[in-house]
Amino acid sequence: MDRFIGFLGVALGLLLGLAHTPSLHSQPYAGVLLQAVKDAVRNLPAGHEALQREGFPQVIFYDLDGDGMEDLFLLSTKKTEGMGVTDLKILSDYSRVFEAKAAQPFFLHIFLRRQTSSSLVKTIDLGSKRVFGSFHRFEIRHGARIPFGIEVTFPNRVGLERDWVLVSSSSRIELFVFQEQHNVKSYVKDINGDGFLDLVLFEDLFEDSVGYETYASWYQWDGTTYKRFRSVNILRNLRTFLQTIRQQILSKNWDAFFQYALQPQDASYAKASGPEVALKRIFRAPPPPLYSVSGAEAESPGIEVLQKKFIDLIYPEILENPFSLREEGPESFLLTFRLVVEGESFLLSTRVSMYKNFFGERLFHLILQ
Repeated sequence: MDRFIGFLGVALGLLLGLAHTPSLHSQPYAGVLLQAVKDAVRNLPAGHEALQREGFPQVIFYDLDGDGMEDLFLLSTKKTEGMGVTDLKILSDYSRVFEAKAAQPFFLHIFLRRQTSSSLVKTIDLGSKRVFGSFHRFEIRHGARIPFGIEVTFPNRVGLERDWVLVSSSSRIELFVFQEQHNVKSYVKDINGDGFLDLVLFEDLFEDSVGYETYASWYQWDGTTYKRFRSVNILRNLRTFLQTIRQQILSKNWDAFFQYALQPQDASYAKASGPEVALKRIFRAPPPPLYSVSGAEAESPGIEVLQKKFIDLIYPEILENPFSLREEGPESFLLTFRLVVEGESFLLSTRVSMYKNFFGERLFHLILQ
């Protein structure tokens, strides 16, 4: 059984897609586990002191080697010249981020537990930090005991540092670190359905003639660590997608439009139903206060509009990534545009979404409403 002993820090809302267990109790462990922790603390390297909350060392229990006994993952600091705080209540105070003297080294120690003792097998130097955020275990392969990861987060002046200790065996342990900040966000989820947790980093960069382009980089598990597998740019590909469907709409090439703009199951429905039915579910009148150019309240185009000549389709200028990030991935956004036909104009809305795995051949699709 996996037990989490720790403090849920200020970065909890950013820990996307990672499952964790309950937070620290007033007496989080007792009996043989308490004795195992005491033994591990005694066997810490010289000069190291365990990080504690309410007098209990910060520990994750998890069976690393599959012997049926929960092993220990323990955080420590190394006091130098009498400096160094071990109380997590103090270490989690965000005001420390502005104090240069508050920086102190953090370490993660891995102990294998035996019947009567705990043996140290690995010490990982996490570097010098000022503020502690959170500490928990997460799955890498769904439903598997191993591999797994231990995440330790550290809020800082620019955002949140996330340190992943990646364990593929008791002798194969890697440290993987990434930084979230105002222009870099992360999305953690199995995006291609292979059972392994994926990491996607979204980075916003300003480019002349483009605006704020967003680069999405996909990191995959390679057996020991996470490595960048593929990258795409969101804004350029979105513009290409919208211009392609614009041409298909203006030429009334509905079969090609359905095939390109919709998910496969929706495209099959649209082709079977025909444009008179399907288009009403793809394009709607925009929400108030946007109304048709004539001034009357807008309605979705009727069948008679399809018989008219389409003159133009005008999109608003998109200068930054319109998809906001949430726990389940990038959200869809509502796109409102102007369709000009013979004798009149319409303002219409459609919802644009990203595929769950947007690193394939297709990144985007429209949603049937």
